[in-house]
Amino acid sequence: MQKLIIADDERVIRETISRLIDWESLGIKLTGLCKDGIEAYHMILDESPDIVLTDIRMPGMSGLELVREITQTDRQIQFIILSGYEEFDYAREAMQYGVRHYLLKPCNENKLIESVKAASEDNRRLRRQEEERLRQDAMIQIMHQDALYHLITDSIAAKETGNGELSERLAQLRECYGQYQDFDRGPCCLSYLYYLEPEYLDGYLERLGQKERQRKTPAVFYGIYVKNTLLLFSYEALAPALLSECAGEAASILEIRQETYRDLPALLEKVLRQIRRYDVVYAVHNFRAIAILNNQNALRDMQEIYQKLESGDEERIMQCLDELITNVENVSRPEFLQMLGNGICTQLSATGIWPMPEATRYFRNANQERDMERLREMTLAMLVQAREEVQKSGRDYGVLTERIMEYVKGHLSDSDLTLKKIAEQHLYMNVDYVSRQFRRSTGMKFSQYLTKQRIKRAKELLAGEDDSKIQYVAEQVGCGNNPQYFSQIFKKQEGMTPGRWAAQYRSGQME
Repeated sequence: MQKLIIADDERVIRETISRLIDWESLGIKLTGLCKDGIEAYHMILDESPDIVLTDIRMPGMSGLELVREITQTDRQIQFIILSGYEEFDYAREAMQYGVRHYLLKPCNENKLIESVKAASEDNRRLRRQEEERLRQDAMIQIMHQDALYHLITDSIAAKETGNGELSERLAQLRECYGQYQDFDRGPCCLSYLYYLEPEYLDGYLERLGQKERQRKTPAVFYGIYVKNTLLLFSYEALAPALLSECAGEAASILEIRQETYRDLPALLEKVLRQIRRYDVVYAVHNFRAIAILNNQNALRDMQEIYQKLESGDEERIMQCLDELITNVENVSRPEFLQMLGNGICTQLSATGIWPMPEATRYFRNANQERDMERLREMTLAMLVQAREEVQKSGRDYGVLTERIMEYVKGHLSDSDLTLKKIAEQHLYMNVDYVSRQFRRSTGMKFSQYLTKQRIKRAKELLAGEDDSKIQYVAEQVGCGNNPQYFSQIFKKQEGMTPGRWAAQYRSGQME
């Protein structure tokens, strides 16, 4: 139930409003009545209401000042402004702070209920958006780490790590993860924590993770542990005192050294060369240490599986999915299974096999799961469903392209249908990457495909409509706001206007 505060310096008004409406029937709890802006300000801080109904002129702190102060810290609270005609300029200024609801005095019960309902829905919408943003942020953070994890495992698996090889792999990662990870951001800081023995590692990471989660923007975005040394990657210099504080009883023997690099590739070039000589490397994923055994053949095989997934060949992709199912069934360490599952989910979504909303749900659930067998079941279920998606799609063009075509078919009447919209709002992928994959599998640009589909659908509709319905046809193929454009693209492809084509079709001249 949402909470409401009423603020008005006239007691009769605030008490009348409080009694006028059955608030509970609207899903509203009336939290308090305030006689001025200062009292309302303090009650907002104490009660965290969802809606504030306030007079615009009050002693001590006006309604406008109240809005200004609160919106600096909480944009989700919905304000309903009460004002007279002579105070409309104040109300207009309040709108600059995001206020969308105002009532002119005197107002009746229906108008008040209407405004409260609208404010309530706006509050719910903003909270849903914030929850979705937090989920997306969590998913993006995992994808940041997965991108680096794959780069590290690639480096360990490779026979040699030269500048050219690293640059090539970074280019591939930019293509897949470009909208999630800025590989060119800098400077990057590298903190070495020496003499941190294995028995202290988990406790150290737990304490560091707690401190980082308290920050609005965490500084540490990755880490590696090798032979009593923890390496932390960050975009800002970490205070040595903070790093020592997290060490607990190991603080007395801890030694810290810090270096700064121009960007992430420069940092990785140094680190990847250093870690290749160790038999076991631990990737610090979400402040948990995941062992990467330096078994070059096994790591290389896993990367080859991921690379094959990008193929449009159904048989090869099904073979890869079967191999991944076998690998998941054979994993014996829970932390490695979680990392493997995240990596598989990332690869499936990056190639369009697994929808991003489903990937987000998997990331959220898998990273909260501590039971190994339930985690294995979740990961196997994802792979089984991925196999079904591949089989369902028909595989004429590949899963990613098939998803684009399916979306176009269902939204052909949208006038704002673009590949950018599909990539970012439906596939949640980088539009440049999606565009290249679409053109590679179809041999045409997305705009050409969209035009062909619009003309195809227009001809189906024109075959059953008379000339007076051409505007309707244009609307159904996404050109309703620009009928002239519809006529132009139709004539360019068919050699005649839509009206003439329809007339010839009805006369039997067109098949």
